[in-house]
Amino acid sequence: MSDTKSWWQSRTLWVNLVAMLFALLGATKTLPSDIDQDMVVTAIMGIVALVNVALRLLTKHVIA
Repeated sequence: MSDTKSWWQSRTLWVNLVAMLFALLGATKTLPSDIDQDMVVTAIMGIVALVNVALRLLTKHVIA
């Protein structure tokens, strides 16, 4: 990890921002009412956790 990149180039950061958006939508109950909001948010958070682990293993650059 000797190469650097800007913060906005971090895939891990973007995945976490999407997770934060879904968490906020679930907390405020603003997802479409015809779906089980708790199940969707739980599934998204589980997927985000797996993607974060994969991205951390693949990371080659340091955020500068």
